[in-house]
Amino acid sequence: MLLPTSPSTPAREPITGVATATTPRDGRTGGAPVWSVPSAIVESLAPRGLHFGVPAGAPWVNCAELTTQAGVAESLARVAAANPGASAEVAASYLANWYSAAVAGPAIASYVLLRRVPDLTPAQVALSVPDSGWFDRTALYRPVATALANDPLAAGLAPATPGLAPTPGLAPTPGLAPTPGLGATPGLAPTPGLGATPGLGAPATLAGATGQLGAAGVPTAPPGGGIRVVETATELRAVLVEEILAHLDPFLRHLRSMVRLGRPALWGAAAAQCARAFLLTERATGDPMTGRDEADAFFALAAPTMLARPRWQEFVHRGRTYIGMRRGSCCLAHRLDAEYCTTCPFTGDADREQRMRTWIDTQGDGGLAV
Repeated sequence: MLLPTSPSTPAREPITGVATATTPRDGRTGGAPVWSVPSAIVESLAPRGLHFGVPAGAPWVNCAELTTQAGVAESLARVAAANPGASAEVAASYLANWYSAAVAGPAIASYVLLRRVPDLTPAQVALSVPDSGWFDRTALYRPVATALANDPLAAGLAPATPGLAPTPGLAPTPGLAPTPGLGATPGLAPTPGLGATPGLGAPATLAGATGQLGAAGVPTAPPGGGIRVVETATELRAVLVEEILAHLDPFLRHLRSMVRLGRPALWGAAAAQCARAFLLTERATGDPMTGRDEADAFFALAAPTMLARPRWQEFVHRGRTYIGMRRGSCCLAHRLDAEYCTTCPFTGDADREQRMRTWIDTQGDGGLAV
């Protein structure tokens, strides 16, 4: 089990197990190695699965396809067919929640537990899409795209420098302020003598980097791979926010154009799944406060794009402190089966807490309120 020692110098579990690259369903040929997923991340994400590297064959679908208007429409139709009786709005709410969880969950777990952020560019992510419509596994082609300067994977790489231009064509995220002094080092060549990290294949370098900045002043990842380096956990968090918002924005915009749900409802679904992912890291850390505090800092940066963020509900059950949440927007599940979820904003605090207590007891040892 991984126990982070501090926000700035966390413990890190090795990523090991290089395998040959494979080909996803969309026909793209991958050249990246397949890495085994650290057990702390697996524990945090269960029952959803995670794959590091480029996966092979069906039912994997690249997110560059899933985030197009046609891809969103296909996913919505699949969810509606798998849930007879669901209105278009209920199906869209389910889809917004499931897709957000599949994309944001692995990135948040990696950030909290390993202090590393993957590349969430849609073309660098794939989801397993079974007929049920539930995205049950996520594949990160580049599971470590941004790391702290003290990370072993960043050995020999220079942190960013300020004063560089934004990436052409990349619109800034509304409300997300630039991180002061955060840029990328232009033209940084490979560090002589930098060997491969055991189990990771080729060493990470910034060869050929453009030195440009994306939205929020976050340095863009070097073309063709490599690792971008930041000095502090605050800067790394800004990268996490930028990656998640940039990936989810086109998906939710297309979904909104198809159903009668507004931005607060759809981004509220994304916010709820981000909050849940932060709280689920307690499975690995054993500390219910770590995920909550990280989530608060995350939402402070993600506002106002990520609307209707949840609020926390802390209580003691069987002598142990738990942190649950009240969603900022309703998931609409009660419209389908007349049952309110444990995080429903339409139930009172006392009723919601009792539902959480019941849910904890159904999970056995290690059960959480989310």
